[in-house]
Amino acid sequence: MSKISNARSFALLVRPDGFFKIIDWPAETGDNLKTLRAEIECRTVDVFDVTETLSMWVDDEGLYAENPHVNVPASLILFRYCTPPQRYVGNAVFTGGADPHGATLGLTEDQVTELIGHMLTILAMAGADINALAE
Repeated sequence: MSKISNARSFALLVRPDGFFKIIDWPAETGDNLKTLRAEIECRTVDVFDVTETLSMWVDDEGLYAENPHVNVPASLILFRYCTPPQRYVGNAVFTGGADPHGATLGLTEDQVTELIGHMLTILAMAGADINALAE
């Protein structure tokens, strides 16, 4: 018999300007895409699987925007785990990996705490100019 968990799960929004917020991840998988599109502010999303238990979601059409803003904070988080294969622009949402059926999982409290720690370090290094870290 499988154990049902009532633990909350989360996602983390990271904007190019360094703003970040914790998002309650929907328990119903049908609401995941709606949540991602609303937080990223886009029509279509793309996912980069950072690790088996961490994914980053971005605007699939972000690179084609008139004035795309590279998401330096999200890129620096990626560098903690891997070498990013490309530049990512616009808002990013970090979630957990996928379950055996392919449904996107939320972040655990430990994961979101670790990511917030990375964000606070990035913001402390950046001081007033987050984009200076990209240079």
